[in-house]
Formats: sequence, structure tokens, C-alpha cells
Amino acid sequence: MMLIFVGCVHRTPFQEEPYFSSLGREGEFVITVNLEDPGDLTDQLLVLLPDDAVVDYLTSLTSRLSVSAILPAYQDDGTYNTSEIGFYGALEGDLSRLLLQTVLCIGNEWKRVVTDSFSYWENSVNGLQIAVPENGIAMFSQYGMDEVYEKTYVQREIFVPMEIADRINNGLIGLYVEKPRYLFSLLEGVIPYTLLVSIESIWITVDSDNDSYSLYGVIETTQKAATTVISLTLKKQYLEKIRKMEEKPENWKKSILVNSSEEITINNMEIEIDELIILIQTLIDMTTQEQ
Repeated sequence: MMLIFVGCVHRTPFQEEPYFSSLGREGEFVITVNLEDPGDLTDQLLVLLPDDAVVDYLTSLTSRLSVSAILPAYQDDGTYNTSEIGFYGALEGDLSRLLLQTVLCIGNEWKRVVTDSFSYWENSVNGLQIAVPENGIAMFSQYGMDEVYEKTYVQREIFVPMEIADRINNGLIGLYVEKPRYLFSLLEGVIPYTLLVSIESIWITVDSDNDSYSLYGVIETTQKAATTVISLTLKKQYLEKIRKMEEKPENWKKSILVNSSEEITINNMEIEIDELIILIQTLIDMTTQEQ
């Protein structure tokens, strides 16, 4: 069935305070993408969402996708708890509440669920839940829309600091994580576990210029030893990459700086799209693995 709708252009209701700033509780990994600049990189994130006609329609109207992924938690015995993994977030853009509700009502696999305060739709095949509280935004969840609606829309608590959120909002892709214990499996072969537990937070934004990509960000730790080892490890790996380049990036020696005993700054660090895709795919694999 084809729907033709002509009307106003809608924008996200979160103009001053980005929606994704309420994502990112401890044990979650936030990633937000500007979909107005599509490409191989952003396509990797869309695989998180189910292959569904309604979802495809939503993403075609979306200018920003924000996802908070609940990844496996590292346990004291060295194993990872995969019983509580999943994701939730929102699509923002030229989204008409009335039109989207109509599309969801028509979809055979979507069932409307009415609560005391709002309504949402749940897919009977994949379990994805979608709520459209107003024009410009459609929230989704893999595990419980009531909590997502309340904590990220009604009674918002800010987890991503505004100065960081603003910087991320201006990039192509932004990543933020607080106390990233579940990422230890990716790093423990390079950095000792005793220092990994000292990572307090990581935020990174990816900027693009044509076909080149650059990283900017901050890694915060709770002890000087961790700052020193992590910064030296990053510098060593980046230097190995620089040596293979025919032309070295300008000011590459200042790409990784130690600002204080507890903070490492990443500034204009060049990265290949293949490296970014591998990182994103690794995180997606962790999120979607069998429980």
C-alpha cells in the first residue's frame, strides 16, 4: 500500500539539549550518527535495526540515529554476563507523528500497546518497540519502552555532559561510555586489567572531510599510572601507523596528549574508514550475540 503525505517539515524537539545526552548510564555504550551524511560507516549502524518495512521507512526520514547499547558486563570471575544485553534509542528528523502512527497501524506485524500515560507499538516477530510521542522523534527499544519513555523523554536525566554532547552533536559520529568494563575484552591483551578498571569515561567524535576521517576525544582515568600506560600504548600504535603512511598528517605528534594525571586528549587523529567499521561491527556483534 502506498501512502502519499504532503505537509510541514518536522524537526527533533530536542534542539538545545540533544536527545542522546540522556543515554549512557553506567554499563551502556552510546553511539549517535548524523545520517544526513550517509555512507559505509553509517550503514553499519543501521544493521542494528530489524529488517522491516516500517523501520526502513523511518530511517529514510531520519537525520540522526542515537543508540545506547547494553553490552555484556565484565564479572569478577573474568567472564561476561550476557543475560542483559540489548539496545534502545531514537530516530530524529522529518517524522510526522500522525503519519507514522498510520503506517504502524497498517503494518500486520505491529500491535499497539496502551499504557496509563502513552502508547507504543510492538513487533510480534522481532519484539522491537516503537513510540512516537510527538513530531520529529521516534523512540525504539529492544527490552522495555516504559522505562525508555520515562527516563529519556518525560523525566530526563542527563548522563552525557553538555560540553561533550555539543561536541559530539557537531560530528559525523559520536561515542560515549562511562566505566567501560565490558570493553575490557577488546583491550586487556594490550593494557593490564588493573589499569583498565581505572578508566572513568571515554568520549570520541568522528569528523569527516571528503574521504578522510579524524578522531577527537577524551579518556578520563582515576589514577596517573593508568593515564601514562594508556597514553603510551595509544601513541605507540599510532606511531606504527604513521610510519606506514607516505605523507604524515600535519601536527601528528600532538594527536595524543596527556593534559593531566587523569586525562588523555585525542586531537585530529587520522583513522581509516575500515578501522571504524571494524570497531562498530565488533560492538554490534557484542550487542546482538546469543544470550
